[in-house]
Amino acid sequence: MGKEDEVRLIAFNIWQEEGCIDGHECEHWFRAETIWEQKQKENTASKSSRLEPTPPKQINKAAAPKKSHK
Repeated sequence: MGKEDEVRLIAFNIWQEEGCIDGHECEHWFRAETIWEQKQKENTASKSSRLEPTPPKQINKAAAPKKSHK
């Protein structure tokens, strides 16, 4: 599904949530575009964080508990 179709679906859902009142098409469309853009940013951020490997944690040997020799 392309951007326009996704925005249309979001706008339709907004229209339904608000009681199917006519006359607010532009407002619903602009809100839907804002929601769509935010979802794209979130998806991009989550994809980039999954693609970048995190470096291994450094172990501070001085701070590590010492083994007792019993």
